Amino acid sequence: MILPNKLIKFEDSILAKTVFILDEISKNNQGVSELFCLVKEHFNDVNQYILTLDVLFTLEKINYNEEMRVIEYVEKNLL
Repeated sequence: MILPNKLIKFEDSILAKTVFILDEISKNNQGVSELFCLVKEHFNDVNQYILTLDVLFTLEKINYNEEMRVIEYVEKNLL
C-alpha cells in the first residue's frame, strides 16, 4: 500500500498522499491533530495518515519538533 503496484493505483498509494501533507506544512508548521483536520479528506482513516507521516519522517522530509509540538517541513541545503 505504500508504493503503487499491479493492484494499487498510484493515487491510492501512501506515496501519492505525501503530497497533501507536504503542501500544508510547507506553508506553515502544524500540530499532528490540526494537520489531520486539514488533509483528512485525502485519507481513508487516521492509520493511513499516520503511516504517511512515518514515510515522510523516514525519508527525512518532515521533522517533529517536540518543544513546539508541531510537524516541520525539512528543507535541505544542497550545497
